Amino acid sequence: MQSEHIRISNIETDIGRAYQLLDDYIFDIKLEGKNALRLRLLTEEVLRLAKSIVDETTVEIWFEGGSKLTNIYLTADNNIDSNKQKELISISTTGENSAQSGFFSQLVKAFLFEAPAERTWTLKDYRNEILRKRREDKYSQEAWDDLERSLVANLADDIIVSIDKNKIKMWVIKDFSEALSTVGSSVPQIVTNPLIVDSDYIQGSNANSRADEAIEELELSKKDALHLKLVFEETIGMLKEMTGDYSAVVWFEKYKNEACLKLTAKTLMSAEKKSTLLDMSSGGNASVKGFMGKVRDVIENGILGYNNVMKLQQEYGGGYISYGTMGMYGSTEGLADSGITWSLYEYRNALSDDVTMNESAKQAWDELEKSIVASVAKDVIVGVKGDRVDMTVVCTLNK
Repeated sequence: MQSEHIRISNIETDIGRAYQLLDDYIFDIKLEGKNALRLRLLTEEVLRLAKSIVDETTVEIWFEGGSKLTNIYLTADNNIDSNKQKELISISTTGENSAQSGFFSQLVKAFLFEAPAERTWTLKDYRNEILRKRREDKYSQEAWDDLERSLVANLADDIIVSIDKNKIKMWVIKDFSEALSTVGSSVPQIVTNPLIVDSDYIQGSNANSRADEAIEELELSKKDALHLKLVFEETIGMLKEMTGDYSAVVWFEKYKNEACLKLTAKTLMSAEKKSTLLDMSSGGNASVKGFMGKVRDVIENGILGYNNVMKLQQEYGGGYISYGTMGMYGSTEGLADSGITWSLYEYRNALSDDVTMNESAKQAWDELEKSIVASVAKDVIVGVKGDRVDMTVVCTLNK
């Protein structure tokens, strides 16, 4: 679904048009309840942010997606002069260097990159950077606290800002997956220190012991703690088997009724490396086994491109299960440009629809039931765009 594109010259006077556009979009995609409220709040914050940044510039806004994943797009002409830049910095910071590390100031700075070089800023990359610096830099802790207080930063699953010589573009992504109804829509009660993992050196036993210490910080029951430890071990095992170079940050979060493992990784890719990886990746190879093997396959092929994920399949009992397409979110139209999002929940639902009539689906279901991660996780969500990978494993806590 793509909404009408509207142009707003004055946000104060044209705000009604934006809200009508939002209402029509919510009706068309059949978004209801808390999800509709979250999208409305997020849109309000995005418009408020747009007003601060491009107060005297015409902004074009529209919505794309559906009830599972929605994108808010804003574009504006790049005509912010030096006086406006100073004004923006003055309203987004206190004027002290330490305040420059705040979330809003970083988002404003993303709009102030100088042409002609095209630049991109993303919320997930910024969050990843802050996580890496938290232990060493006291201002990074302030920046993290500021990030956690920001309504737009918590409601949005990602924000991407790009600027070139003529245009400023902002793309806000909201994921309405059932497993993320709490995770990604509210501030966690506890966030652990990050564990840094890279392809050259995965700290085996040390990583496991550091993960144990991090999980203890969450103050979980023994059963819930064990589940998270098993999820971590399986995730590290998957990383060890990944082809190509990468650097990843792994951490845990606790909410009222859920806990999750989060992973964000950057791959060190060149055209030559991508070509080599393409030759080595399964591309539909029937020999891939196990649920985490499929996650690894989605990640590796997602880095190479949308079409490679669409080809992923596994042979079971003489038939094939296309786990790439079966795990994709809703409609696949347009995903080639916006990256890919794959979900255990979607994969499981697709399999359950076929399991009574298809022997291959039954065997794939049996394999899924034997997976430790698939058994304890409410959902495993994998997002791949360009050279960045994001993975969230959500587990329901025992009451």
